[in-house]
Amino acid sequence: MLDHLPDDSIVMMDRGYPSFNLIENLNRHQGLHYLIRAKLGGSIKEIQNLPDGECDQAIACRVTTSNHYYVTHKSSENIHCIQHYWHQYQPFRSKNTKDRRWDFGVFCTVKFRACKFQIGTTADGKPAWEVLITNLPAKQFPLPRMKRLYHLRWGIETAFSKLKYDLGAIQFHSKKDQFIEMELYANLIMYNVVSAAVNQAYVAQTNHHHWDTINFKLATRIVRYYYRNNQQAKFQALLIQLGTYLVPIRPGRKNKRRLKPKRAVSFVYRVA
Repeated sequence: MLDHLPDDSIVMMDRGYPSFNLIENLNRHQGLHYLIRAKLGGSIKEIQNLPDGECDQAIACRVTTSNHYYVTHKSSENIHCIQHYWHQYQPFRSKNTKDRRWDFGVFCTVKFRACKFQIGTTADGKPAWEVLITNLPAKQFPLPRMKRLYHLRWGIETAFSKLKYDLGAIQFHSKKDQFIEMELYANLIMYNVVSAAVNQAYVAQTNHHHWDTINFKLATRIVRYYYRNNQQAKFQALLIQLGTYLVPIRPGRKNKRRLKPKRAVSFVYRVA
């Protein structure tokens, strides 16, 4: 995916993506910038040792794939070990088995910029910190501008929430990778179609406390019904029907996340 991006692009990623291999690949892409959310208590020791407050530091991590060198030098040198090579006691492996944990030499220095800032407070009144890993220059992108860039991710989160739950892309019919990819592209196309229809519909605002917007989940069902029944020609009727299902816009609402692993669900038992 990185090879197809144009120059001067800024790639934004969540907390599940940071790794030395990915960061070094991004560093070696000329003209490509990245902004990755990192964990304070993650495996990168340099991030754990950041000052207890807002800071902006340049960090260089020495990485090796030699377990012998790591064991003999970890007490005297700040070094990270990547378990890159497969264990030799397994003689047979599938032809689909790939090792993508490290793409470079035995020794490498991974450089990045770490930006730490406060995004609010926790339930007990303590400051809530966020750390961003980036290669954006500090002069053009100081800490206040990095906060604004991080805030742009919220639109991505809301879009993925609609894609997963409103369109049902959190579960798939298939189990093979190419079929799951086909279903994902189909959901993305339908998401764009529903979004285009919602943007064309008229929403009459009243003197209520909150502004109103179209219910995206019901809009998905309505658009699917029109496509399944070959009623594309009745676009005005579709827009009128979309405008009858409204929900208030309540900024600042928070819901507790319930994270659990997902797996493919067969077609017969699929709910969404």
